[in-house]
Amino acid sequence: MGDIVRQGVAAFVAEVLARGGRAEPIPGQRDVRVQGADGSERVVRVCSTASDPWLARRRDGVPAADGAGVSYWVFVDLAPELPEFYVVDADDIEGGIEEEVALWLADRPGRTPTGSHPIQRSNVVHGQDHWDLLGLDAVKDPDHDAAPVPAAAVRVARPATPAVVEPDTDDGRLAVVADIGGYRVQGRVDPVSGTLEINRGPMEGRRFPDAAAAAQALVTFFDDHETVPDGDTFWRSEILE
Repeated sequence: MGDIVRQGVAAFVAEVLARGGRAEPIPGQRDVRVQGADGSERVVRVCSTASDPWLARRRDGVPAADGAGVSYWVFVDLAPELPEFYVVDADDIEGGIEEEVALWLADRPGRTPTGSHPIQRSNVVHGQDHWDLLGLDAVKDPDHDAAPVPAAAVRVARPATPAVVEPDTDDGRLAVVADIGGYRVQGRVDPVSGTLEINRGPMEGRRFPDAAAAAQALVTFFDDHETVPDGDTFWRSEILE
């Protein structure tokens, strides 16, 4: 479950090869260097999910924060039996994130642009199978088997109901949520001891001495190299959702 990022990259690389291109994942990043069937080259950012929505990073909307020269984003949906792909111009995605993050920052002065930012399906659906933007063939090579994708069995069906549910009981603890790796994680914080228990999502049932330790555990679980495990910004009150 914690391997959604690597699954998405593997699925994308397999698709590029099947469409006459070449792909080289950039170590430690979500980005892939792609050479199209026409010989053109570009850097593509891969964003993966197994349940709506996709989660980008707030820092993706900070001007000049990305030095990799990303020209397109590919949104990979791992929920269907065969992955679905949406190719969107990087300026459109990053510009939208920048505008929404600016409003988020203005709403509460003192915030920093860290953590996750949701990308809704309606924002990317127009890019489904737009392989021409990457210089790739519209039709896959029938002799190229792109089926074997590492850890494909981990895919899960998209839930029919919202991921956020109300706590079963009111035990005096503060309900908090965090979005990471395509999942919404719910927890409860003891206002006296500061301990945090995850009660919905990956690592459900685990208890941590404080919010920062829980955030660090989730970042490690998802092998997320960009999210800052700051207990004050990683978690948000569920009451405000």
